[in-house]
Amino acid sequence: MARKNDNGNPTSTLAGAYIVELLALAMKRRSIFDIVKAYLKFSYLQDEAQKKLWQWIVKTENRTGRVPTWGAVQQQFREDDAVLDVLEAIGDVEVGDEDLKDDNFQLEEFEKFIKKMKFLEVNDRITDLYNQGKKEQAWAEFVRGAEEFSQFTIQSAKFETVFGDFAERQALRQSEDYNKRFKVPTGIDELDFRLGGASGGPETGEFVLWMGESGRGKSQLGVHLGVTAARHGHRVAHFQLEGTKEQCMNRYDAAWTGTLYSDVKIGNIPQKKLEVTRRIVEKLCKTDVIVSSEETFNAKTIPDIRRELDEMEKTYGKIDVIIIDYLELAEPGDGHNYSPGEERFRQSKLAKACKQLAMEYNAVVHAFTQTSDVPEELRNDPDFVITRSYLNEDKGKVRPTDIFVTLNQTKDEYAEDIMRLHTEKLRDYQNGSPIHICTNFSHARFYDRKRTMEIDWETYEPGDGEVDD
Repeated sequence: MARKNDNGNPTSTLAGAYIVELLALAMKRRSIFDIVKAYLKFSYLQDEAQKKLWQWIVKTENRTGRVPTWGAVQQQFREDDAVLDVLEAIGDVEVGDEDLKDDNFQLEEFEKFIKKMKFLEVNDRITDLYNQGKKEQAWAEFVRGAEEFSQFTIQSAKFETVFGDFAERQALRQSEDYNKRFKVPTGIDELDFRLGGASGGPETGEFVLWMGESGRGKSQLGVHLGVTAARHGHRVAHFQLEGTKEQCMNRYDAAWTGTLYSDVKIGNIPQKKLEVTRRIVEKLCKTDVIVSSEETFNAKTIPDIRRELDEMEKTYGKIDVIIIDYLELAEPGDGHNYSPGEERFRQSKLAKACKQLAMEYNAVVHAFTQTSDVPEELRNDPDFVITRSYLNEDKGKVRPTDIFVTLNQTKDEYAEDIMRLHTEKLRDYQNGSPIHICTNFSHARFYDRKRTMEIDWETYEPGDGEVDD
C-alpha cells in the first residue's frame, strides 16, 4: 500500500522533488504552466504548503489571466514559513533558457508522473474496498482504473476538434474569464478606427512594428504611444535602447506637459503648467510610464527585458504596453554570437521574441525598425509608400507582426510637419489608403490632433501652404 502524507494523499520524497522542479518550470513559461495546470490535481501535491501555493497561483491566474510574478507570490506568503520554504526550494532549481523551450519540456516524464499518481489513488481505493469485504466493487474499480490508464495521454492536449469540442469552446467564450484581451489605442484617430472602430487600437497579445527612415520621428512616436496608453489607464514599460535616458525623459516631459522640448531641457516650465501637471498626476493615479534606458549599444537582451518586466510588475503592477526603441539594438540573448552575415537571422529572432513577449505578458508590444536606403526620387514622390521590401536586413521579420506600419514623408511634407502612415499589414483588420497626420516635434508630439482634423485631406497637396502656422 502506498505511503500517505498527513492529508491522506500518496507521497514520496522523489515525487516531492519532481513537483518542485515542475513548479519552477511552470512559473517561468506560460505554455508549460497551461499543461501543468490542466493535469496537476491538488491531491497530487505532497504537503499542505505545496497545495496552498499551487491553489493560490491557479486562482490568481484564473482571475487575472497572468501567471503571478515571483515577487507577488512571495508577498502573498510573506508570513507563511512553510510556503516560503517551498518557494526557496523552487528558487534553488536552476532553470536555463534551453529548459524553457517547449520541445525540451519532458512531456513524457510528466505524463508518467500523472499516471503514477493516478495509479496510487486507484490502488488505495481498491485496497480500502477489499479490506471492507467489497470484493466485487474492488474488482470493478480495478477494471475502471485499467481502462483509464490505457486511454490517458497528455499528448492529446495538443489537438482540438472543430465539432466535438465546440460546446466546450462556446462555454469558455461565455465565461467571465474568456475575454482577457483588450484594446489599447494609439491615439492616432484614423489608425485606431481601422483597428476596431470608435474604441479601436491594437489588442493585447499583438505585436506592432513601425518602420521609417532615420530622423522621421520614431522615438517621438514611441513617446506618443506611451503617453496615450497611460492617459487611457494603461501601465507602460518603455525600453529606450538608443540615446540617453535624459533625452527620453525630456521627450516624455515635453509631450505630456505640452511644453517646448527646448524649454524642458533647461527646466523652463511655466508655473501655470506646473500646477496643471499636478492635477494630471492626481488624475492618472497609479498609471505611469516606466522607462528603462541603456546608454551603450547592444547592451540589453530579450532575457534582460523579461527580467525587468517581471520586476516592474512586482513593483508597479501589470504592464499593458511594452515599447522597444528600437528593435535592432536589442540582442536575442541566446548565447550565439551572430556574424554580420547572420544579421537577418538575429533580427528575425528578435521579431519573434517581441511577439512572444506580447503573448506572455498579454500586452501590446510596439517596436521600431529602420528602412534600408530609399532612392531620393521615390522618397519625394507623394504617391510612394515604403513597404516591407525596404526592411533593413531581414524582410521576413514582418512575419510575426500583427500590425506593420511605415512612416512616409517627402521634403515638402517634412517642411509642413505632415506625414503619411501606410498600414502595410493589418492581420485581423481592413486596410486602406495612407493615413495623413500632422506632427509637432518642437513640442515632442508625434501627432497633432487639432491640425490633423482641420485639414481636408482629399484636396490637400504637399506644398500648397494650407498648413502653415
